[in-house]
Amino acid sequence: MDWMCGDSFEILPSLSDNSVQCILTDVPYDLNTKQKLFLHKQFKRICFGTIIVFSPPENPWILPADQYLFWIKPISTKNTSRSYSRFVEQIFVYHSGLVYRWNCDRHWSQYTNVFMDLVDDSGLHAHRKPPSLIERLIRNHTDPGDTILDPFAGSGVVRDVGNALGRIVISIEKEV
Repeated sequence: MDWMCGDSFEILPSLSDNSVQCILTDVPYDLNTKQKLFLHKQFKRICFGTIIVFSPPENPWILPADQYLFWIKPISTKNTSRSYSRFVEQIFVYHSGLVYRWNCDRHWSQYTNVFMDLVDDSGLHAHRKPPSLIERLIRNHTDPGDTILDPFAGSGVVRDVGNALGRIVISIEKEV
């Protein structure tokens, strides 16, 4: 089970409890509170390790989180004709009481809570996250052989990086 085509709101309830070590996802940024609470409850039920969620500052994910990270995005003139651009995205990290993976055998610079990774090719997907940032998060919070779920897979960057690092990745996307 690599790709699942469909709506995460419908698929997540069918996944088994405590079935993945990590959820790493970039949720839609226009979700309302009810939708976010539903998804967060499903994430906590499915994941027995670490949950990592990208979120815009203007519509933050569920508070409080165990850790708050920030991605300083490369400067762009996109969408700045009538308003300020968002150059920062928040990353919310939650730890399960069952298993907490923290791989501390890497250089200290890999553990800052502010990241400035550059997007490699936004032509692949409008909201693609940098593979280098995804790699750092995967290496810090999972081990080879762990299962990662990305319920909003988009460009598939979590799948691509996770598979290259020896993780099992389950991706859900409406259009595959």
